[in-house]
Amino acid sequence: MKAPLWVIPTMIGAFLGYVTFGFIADRLGRRPTFAIYLLASAVLVYIYGNVRDPTLLMVMGPFIGFFGSGYFSAFGAFVSELFPTRARGSAVGFTYNTGRMLSALAPTIIGLASARYGLGGALTITAIAFVAGGITIFLLPETKGAALT
Repeated sequence: MKAPLWVIPTMIGAFLGYVTFGFIADRLGRRPTFAIYLLASAVLVYIYGNVRDPTLLMVMGPFIGFFGSGYFSAFGAFVSELFPTRARGSAVGFTYNTGRMLSALAPTIIGLASARYGLGGALTITAIAFVAGGITIFLLPETKGAALT
């Protein structure tokens, strides 16, 4: 019966992350906002995976949810702005669903890594993936204020 005590604060943080991402992205730009969220997620996930104090884990939950889930709210808008109108539907569908298929491997990878390196080691791998995403987002064009073609 303790699971809701851990999940609810994280989900409240995720909701606030979803709601605020667009406002922040409109102000700072899509790429910098994605990078901030992803790099903050990397730091938080690394700490979360290596902390054993339940109180600190509980306090970190909303922040993990905010940054670790909040960036999902902009995928549709950001990704669709990257493609011309005539290819947008197919390109967004392909991009989004390819990512979903690959992310389906995450539970297996994290489970195998946890068995070998412990949960802290597995979440370190996750943190590295967040850092990689935070860096590679700058390989995409900034779409803030850009006209759709």
